Amino acid sequence: FFFDSFHTPEMAESSSMAPSEESKTEYVTLVSAESCSFVLDKQAALVSKMIKEMLEGCQEGPFGSIDRVPFAEIGAHVLELVCTYLAERNNKGSSMTEFAPLKHLDPSKEEDRQTVVELLLAANYLDC
Repeated sequence: FFFDSFHTPEMAESSSMAPSEESKTEYVTLVSAESCSFVLDKQAALVSKMIKEMLEGCQEGPFGSIDRVPFAEIGAHVLELVCTYLAERNNKGSSMTEFAPLKHLDPSKEEDRQTVVELLLAANYLDC
């Protein structure tokens, strides 16, 4: 899943609107407990203080900087919501007052209540 204006880095490079080398967007891959990968604009990922510290705390290795962050305790359905939130927050800034995907959750359903609890725990852990 990609969370940057609904295109992949490869699509941007092959399109006529490909960014110049100076403005090329960097991406980070967040990996869920089930090994699902979510590619996110690095600036959006840095909205999370925990992810920012993880990325800044790693030294560059022989293959460059770290761009893959595993979260063994966060399920794919919750990490997808977190990525959506981070992308929206990055685009809208701190003035974001509501998170649209939560409007679709029904508090009378146990599954939706569980999702909200897991999302709160993930948001607390990721400090976002």
